[in-house]
Amino acid sequence: MRLVTRGDLDGLTCAVLITRNETIDDIVLIHPQDITEGRAEIGPDDIVANLPYDSRCAIWFDHHMHTATPAAPPPDFVGSFGPAPSAARLVYEYYQGSETMPEYEELVAETDRLDSAQLSPADVMAPKGYIKLGFTVDGRTGLGSFKEYFVDLLEMLQQGLPIEEILASPEVARRCHLLDQQNDAFQAALRQCSRLYENVVVTDFRHLEEVPAGNRFLIYALYPEINVSLRLHWGPGREYPMVVLGHSIFNRTCKTNVGELAARYGGGGHAGAGSIPMTDDDAEQQIQMIIGELKANG
Repeated sequence: MRLVTRGDLDGLTCAVLITRNETIDDIVLIHPQDITEGRAEIGPDDIVANLPYDSRCAIWFDHHMHTATPAAPPPDFVGSFGPAPSAARLVYEYYQGSETMPEYEELVAETDRLDSAQLSPADVMAPKGYIKLGFTVDGRTGLGSFKEYFVDLLEMLQQGLPIEEILASPEVARRCHLLDQQNDAFQAALRQCSRLYENVVVTDFRHLEEVPAGNRFLIYALYPEINVSLRLHWGPGREYPMVVLGHSIFNRTCKTNVGELAARYGGGGHAGAGSIPMTDDDAEQQIQMIIGELKANG
């Protein structure tokens, strides 16, 4: 079988748990939009995890709301879907992980915390353990491509290595050092490129040749008064802008379901986070409309 998942800590933990219970011959990392726009090649022997549903797959796990997905799962689909702090939590429960894989309880719990953004200011400003590992494998951090890195992490976690040993391994340590090294530059870029619109902070990175590496929650520590963020950066090949939406993890008063909002503009996500590829000619007008909705809902 083949596992098709997303390249972040949730996808990584899903991969650890699924490979423990299924015979997986290959792992493919894709973006959710590859499925919602029909670009993904999914087959009848594929397990899809932490991604929208595709009717061609054998097993599906996800906890996101993807109302823009072309195909809705039938009631008798194989796998698990529903509200959960992470897709990994659904996989863990599906395979009765507390009984069969208790050694991964901490990994799943920390994946829950990161994917649902149940973090403290210290987790954001000085991350440690699995949270720090998660930032190094998140494409939104800006550390470059990581298919080979993802596979290396999977192997280390499969071996049951303690997190301290994983963080000390050469490539993980290099990425952690780069993240720490660029933290000041990332903070400066956030302040330079961000504007406040009432309860919304809008960060536009499109004019930067290169965005420093940094974790995506830092904006909420810098602007504690806002309750939702909109971040703009270029998509693949700088062909179209991407809008990334998120509730503040420290000021949890935003009433907008940003996943639902994203779905109405051709994207997807869940209540607290979402993303939209702005491929239409009127992208700038749509961006202003999205900002207006976020302001109107407080």
